[in-house]
Amino acid sequence: MPHDVSRHRTAAFGPFRLVAVERLLLDGDRPMRLGSRALDILIALVECPGELVTKRDLMAIVWPDTTVVEANLTVHVAALRRALGDDHDGNRYIANIPGRGYRFVAAVNFIDRDGTPSPRLAAKGASDNLPFPQTRLIGRDETVTNLVCQLTTQRLVTIAGPGGIGKTLLALKIGEELIPAIDDGVWLIDLAPVADRLLVPSALASVLALDIRSDDPTAGVVAAVRDRRMLLIFDNCEHVIDAAAALAAGILRGSSGVKILATSREPLRLAGEHVHRLSRLASPPGSSTLSAAEALEYPAVQLFVQRAAASSSAFELTDADAPFAAELCRKLDGVPLAIEFAAARVDTFGVRGLAARLDDGLGLLNAGRRAAPARHQTIGAALDWSYQLLSPDEQLVFRRIAIFVGSFTLEAAAAIVGNLGLEDDETIEHVIALTAKSLLAADVRDTAPRLRLFETTRAYALAKLVESGESDVIGRRHAEYYRDLLDAAGRDPAIADRTPGDFALDVDNIRAALAWAFSSGGDAAIGAALAAATASLFPGLAVAKRL
Repeated sequence: MPHDVSRHRTAAFGPFRLVAVERLLLDGDRPMRLGSRALDILIALVECPGELVTKRDLMAIVWPDTTVVEANLTVHVAALRRALGDDHDGNRYIANIPGRGYRFVAAVNFIDRDGTPSPRLAAKGASDNLPFPQTRLIGRDETVTNLVCQLTTQRLVTIAGPGGIGKTLLALKIGEELIPAIDDGVWLIDLAPVADRLLVPSALASVLALDIRSDDPTAGVVAAVRDRRMLLIFDNCEHVIDAAAALAAGILRGSSGVKILATSREPLRLAGEHVHRLSRLASPPGSSTLSAAEALEYPAVQLFVQRAAASSSAFELTDADAPFAAELCRKLDGVPLAIEFAAARVDTFGVRGLAARLDDGLGLLNAGRRAAPARHQTIGAALDWSYQLLSPDEQLVFRRIAIFVGSFTLEAAAAIVGNLGLEDDETIEHVIALTAKSLLAADVRDTAPRLRLFETTRAYALAKLVESGESDVIGRRHAEYYRDLLDAAGRDPAIADRTPGDFALDVDNIRAALAWAFSSGGDAAIGAALAAATASLFPGLAVAKRL
């Protein structure tokens, strides 16, 4: 009958002690860094020493809610065997039963809780410099699995995405999973504090404790790692992107066993780079009435509840508040950093109050952790970091496209942002650059790609537009564009065949244009023409009811 490790303080085998209730593996008194998947496999095998555990059973334990291919299990078992030193110096712990599964073959002694004092935590070993995570990664299990597997075959992977989307936390989790599988360790190089691009190679040399005496530090670093098998995590590359790319290229050319995982708001643009665009956390759909249990099936709500409970021990998501939590997560576009900041204010405003106040801008999203990097202490600071890295023309385009509500086309951006000091081709080039830098999201599922700003990003850009003094000028251009678009639908045969459904994605912008036109600073003539075109050509397109 299999033992239940969770009822025991320690399972001892060889020089190792497994404290399953604490998810801790010790080699002597030294805690070992073992990926969570490999640890799940070890616990499952040690629970049944000498007995076959099938591949199907292990995959159900390790990936209970995810369908994965068998190769994922093979990767993590190999990492586990490497960590244990299996088949080295006569040690044998895990036997593979071909086509069936695995068996833990070493002798295991289960020591009752009362018989063993708590293990002493020693200093970390020299196989990595990763910080221990302070928060749990939510909603990214499948992404972790996919990128771990990708790094077994690819040498350069970049996690790209906007500020606050969770790139660093994801990279650290991937690094933890890979520690046992990489001989010379996993090393984090945080480039955020590096202000001078010339110091990027020195930052890496410092982490690896390399004594580089060459006038060319890049050549010295490459020479030092030439024969190593390691994973380097280049974190926060965007402000020194050229230098980080050059160093990565040199390392990849000059070595065969070094892999690089980069995080950045834009890709490194190197040959062989595999870019993973990190998406927002899934939120409940709009216009849905959910119970608390149903809302908690979505990762964005899970994160909100976790952080709200950490901020207020009395917090509990109720069925009555669940729709408001769902609305809040949607308004924040599933961006983890924004959700964390909002959750930190739940003790002051409650869930309903938070959802109602988010329309007031970024004021509520300034409750970051004091120990966090400065760029992550408020949403405004995170966006300042990105904005300051833009060229003056990119900044101009970024703040002007804040006039759009919801999604818009590249053609609309060129028409509205252009004609004011920028040619259409220049505008399009800058819009594409903003998309590459994760400030714009692109939806390419339809024939005509559509772009949009995250709501928190749009609120920031709108404030910049007001500061620039251009908001009325751009508001007029926006209203004129949609007036002309609908007017042309009545005159141009190529457009006249379009149905109200063809304009469904433009409804929010048409409403915003009407709202500006009939405002105190607008132009009623433009509003009248736009309203007439809307009513006569597309009576089924309800645009005025929210004005």
